[in-house]
Amino acid sequence: MGKRIVTVTCTILLVISMLVSNTSAIPSKGHHHGTENLTIDQPDGQQFIEYLNLTGTSIFPASELSWSISEILPEVVSNQNIINTSNIFEQVTVEDNVWYWELSIYIGELNCSCEFSLIHQHNEDHHQSNILVYLGESDHFPIIENIPSFQSPSDNSDVVLKYAVTWPPNENNLIDGLNISLFKAEICQYSGEACVSNSFSIELPYSVLNDGIYMIQINQEEIQINDGNWLFNIIYRDSYLRTSNLHSKVLTFDSNPPNVTVFGDQNTTEMSQTIYSILVDDGYDSSSIAITWTLTNPDGNIRALFSSEIIDDNSAKISFNKSGNWSISVLAIDSVGHYTRISHVVDVENTPPVISIDSIDEINSDMTFDITSDWYLDASNSVDTENDKIKLIFQWYIDDSMIYSGKNLSQSVLSKPGSYEIKLIITDDDGDKDEYELLLTLKQDSETREDASFSPVIVGSISLIAILLLISLIFTLNKSNGEFKLPKWKN
Repeated sequence: MGKRIVTVTCTILLVISMLVSNTSAIPSKGHHHGTENLTIDQPDGQQFIEYLNLTGTSIFPASELSWSISEILPEVVSNQNIINTSNIFEQVTVEDNVWYWELSIYIGELNCSCEFSLIHQHNEDHHQSNILVYLGESDHFPIIENIPSFQSPSDNSDVVLKYAVTWPPNENNLIDGLNISLFKAEICQYSGEACVSNSFSIELPYSVLNDGIYMIQINQEEIQINDGNWLFNIIYRDSYLRTSNLHSKVLTFDSNPPNVTVFGDQNTTEMSQTIYSILVDDGYDSSSIAITWTLTNPDGNIRALFSSEIIDDNSAKISFNKSGNWSISVLAIDSVGHYTRISHVVDVENTPPVISIDSIDEINSDMTFDITSDWYLDASNSVDTENDKIKLIFQWYIDDSMIYSGKNLSQSVLSKPGSYEIKLIITDDDGDKDEYELLLTLKQDSETREDASFSPVIVGSISLIAILLLISLIFTLNKSNGEFKLPKWKN
């Protein structure tokens, strides 16, 4: 039984081994990797005479591919001198959605240090793969290629550059065993468009890493340059005194954080629009500074400026909607990461309310209304800042006793005749207030008019009664013949 299990296991392992062997035996054209869009099988630095023979792969259809050959010139920064270009390939085969291409380009007596580019361009998609080639038998020189470094130096005064160097075939031996190769740079201060200082040349010390990469470390103090943007035009000269192509690099040296000054009122009133601006100095022209504004209100809440408040990166207009101490904070970060944060404290004073009263009659300190008419005292047009106006509190008092809270006092609140000393107090949400006092008299005008209209009647009535009494007295006297006899007393 044990032998049978062993036999079965061996058979399974043998089958798996055969499958793996068959898979590995499938011909692989070139060094294509599934994650690569375009590949060129040949490495950098190969020499071709009379014919340039290349192969490679593409995950894109060959109909969307083209190629070009560009000459690289010594001490020239760009390689735009295209000497041949086409979209024709000698042979193209397709296997598992991978296009395998072959090229054989006649170069005749062409001599150059060149770059071959395989290009995919379809609609807005662009992919490209390049190799360095030496065509012909002369005019060859070393070619340098900058290797991007994503590690920040530990010291902002140091900058590290890495270069891969490609030499012509069989010519990378030293002359008589001496290594007299060097990196050299032409340096000037740079505005972003042109040099703003005189150029000078320096030799750049370098070291060779284990992978053959050349590493240059540039120290600001050693080459004695100030903070700023500097243009480095770098070339390599090999032991045969041949100069490479030129690589241009703008380096920023910045050892200090930016200085920031805020300009603007430190005392203002609520809801008044105030403009604030900043002056940023990083110690040199063309410094790239990122500015961030934040605002802290008296309650301690922090917010960024609204888009309507930003004039530009260096200025803003702010309306403070609450009284108290506000803080305008400005964060300035330069291109190497140095930053400065500065706060500008603003004391915002509350604007107190101002009472304004409307009525059916002109407002004065002594107002009289008919108790039966539609009278009112309207304070809704009282003045305050926009943010406080909706929060105003209206209180009406008689003899220090509040009789009503609201914007309008009318007969619906006060309907009894009499004279009243009225006081209106308006208070905003900051506790500031305004007061107004007036004497309000409420009368029944109909009774007043009735009394006034009947007073002549009363006078006339009294006069008539007096006349009638007088006539009656005269009549009585005439009836008695005008004699008046005294009664006689009997003994």
